[in-house]
Amino acid sequence: MSYQVLARKWRPKSFSEVVGQQHVLKILSNALSLGRVHHAYLFSGTRGVGKTSIARLLAKGLNCESGITATPCGVCDNCREIEQGRFVDLLEIDAASRTKVEDTREILDNIQYLPSKGRFKVYLIDEVHMLSRSSFNALLKTLEEPPEHVKFLLATTDPQKLPITILSRCLHLHLNVLDTSLIAEQLKHILQLEQIESEPRAIQLLAKAANGSMRDALSLTDQAIALGNGKIDAASVASMLGTLDKAIPFSLINALYQNDGNTLMQQIEAAALQGADWDNLLAESIALLHQIALLQVVPTALGDYTDNEEQLRFLAQYMAPNDVQLFYQILLMGRKELAFAPDKKMGVEMSFLRALAFMPKNVDAIMPPAATATTPTKKAESPIRTQPAQVVTTSSQNVNEAAPVQQTVKSAIENQQLNDSTIVRPATSDENTVSQPEISLPDDASSITKNILEMRMQLMKEEQKPKKPELVDYHQPSNSLINSKRDDVQQLANLGNDSEKNDEEVEQEEITAENYQWQACGIVETKNEPALDAKTLCDSFKVDKTPEMVKKLIVEMAEKDAWCAEIEQLELAPLIKQIAINSHPELIDDNHIILHTRSAVEHLAKSSANCIKLRTALSNYRQKTLNLEVVIDDNKANKTPLELREDLYQQKLEQAKLTIHQDPKVETICQYFDAKIDESSIRPV
Repeated sequence: MSYQVLARKWRPKSFSEVVGQQHVLKILSNALSLGRVHHAYLFSGTRGVGKTSIARLLAKGLNCESGITATPCGVCDNCREIEQGRFVDLLEIDAASRTKVEDTREILDNIQYLPSKGRFKVYLIDEVHMLSRSSFNALLKTLEEPPEHVKFLLATTDPQKLPITILSRCLHLHLNVLDTSLIAEQLKHILQLEQIESEPRAIQLLAKAANGSMRDALSLTDQAIALGNGKIDAASVASMLGTLDKAIPFSLINALYQNDGNTLMQQIEAAALQGADWDNLLAESIALLHQIALLQVVPTALGDYTDNEEQLRFLAQYMAPNDVQLFYQILLMGRKELAFAPDKKMGVEMSFLRALAFMPKNVDAIMPPAATATTPTKKAESPIRTQPAQVVTTSSQNVNEAAPVQQTVKSAIENQQLNDSTIVRPATSDENTVSQPEISLPDDASSITKNILEMRMQLMKEEQKPKKPELVDYHQPSNSLINSKRDDVQQLANLGNDSEKNDEEVEQEEITAENYQWQACGIVETKNEPALDAKTLCDSFKVDKTPEMVKKLIVEMAEKDAWCAEIEQLELAPLIKQIAINSHPELIDDNHIILHTRSAVEHLAKSSANCIKLRTALSNYRQKTLNLEVVIDDNKANKTPLELREDLYQQKLEQAKLTIHQDPKVETICQYFDAKIDESSIRPV
């Protein structure tokens, strides 16, 4: 006997054997049990989900010799002939090959005759959307009012192409795409009955490649059996399907996170050598980003990445959620545009390069769990990497004159320098509401400085005079006096500078100057214009510890504390190192150490594998076998390396604030311009 493929051999013989589609089966079973069977059914859904099989089972339930039932016997002549496809009263019509109206009329001419053997004459029209418009029109009247002994069962993969007049005359039942877990469970059941050896990973690959179709899954299984010489293993199935190694998407996403373009191109070249499908490469990378974003919200969501849990959790912990969303959107658009690229490899490269170009940042030396780093730095300590320029800005009443005054003062007192270890952005008060006292000029002040300050006082007196309300167009200033004075101040500023700035530098300074405020277009009243909130602007530029400061703290603490120095010499993965820097040791004897670990990293310390790795690293460094015990202890009597670094940073911060307050240049600015120091903007460097 010739071999029968699995897709035909395991076609369901009853409703109970159908995989999924419970909503459709319940409707049909209840209709058969109650005797309320519609005269026309339309089954729609993608390929291989059971449309034709369910239609045949319905025909079997209608014509079983035991009566109309949802559980046909399967042994009577009618049931066996329907299973074998030779029942005379079940007419299966392929609409794709019989699209003409003459074929439809031929069918309708014989519809009036009673069934030869069964209870009903069943017309099963497959791919019904392929019929011509004339054929649909010829079918309309009969489909609406067929003879009592006739049932129409229509099946289609594209119900959108059917005329609404056909849809309204049928009971439309849509079959869903099958879930991967359902397909995998059915494949496992069939392979056990077929006595074929299989690996769970191989079954998962076949179920995923089926893309919701049970027939496709069984066809791929036949192919995998032939390739594996009677058995199914994951390696051969992966080779047959061209499944991408998950290590490549992980390496690509990690290269994006590390901002490493060289590694990114190397991984794409490695994928090319493996003959990877480029669309699949983007799809797997997008799926990985989705899983990372999901894990950041739901800590237990690992999906299909249980084998790569450590790498996945590392990326979810250290990648910013907005970065993940940005990469996801860019790669998604890259996959959409892949068909328009001159070469698909080029399209993939440009998609990843585009993602890299939108993240111009310096990344700390934190390596993924798969690699090791000698001195990794905790990324969480420096979430913002922008280095602010060391500038001191002030603001005056008129925002248009603040920049030139600022530059002139800078030139006039350029002999005094700010302390190199601090960065400051002093906040200013609102001069519109505070009366200005007379400023006494020091005798040793330069002539340029005196001229500037006298000009500023004259401008302030002019602006303090009561004026009638008038409409001002901020794009076309009408106050000729202010414009004239501003020009004079600008000329004095140019005299005080040793070298001229080019146009680009001036434009950049005007854009980033702190004393500029947004002004609405059009005609508005000057008195209602909101005052500039300098503190809000300062807050927007706040940064945490810079990467350089973090490295400096690590080096200084390694010189002061032996345990801190030893940690930096250990070869530890980043996650393992978190246990060490959040612990302080207690030496019981030469071979026994107790680590008092903070509860913040309790989830890492509970892992026996992590503790073994830490013990191995300590044993290798000390060149002797150690017995390591980890206990959770939040007592701050003995501080951990991380806490010692924070204390050192606070000391540097206090020293920086003291230096700023004692700086002569800052005192001059505060005295003559009524400025105030915003201590929250001070950072040690």
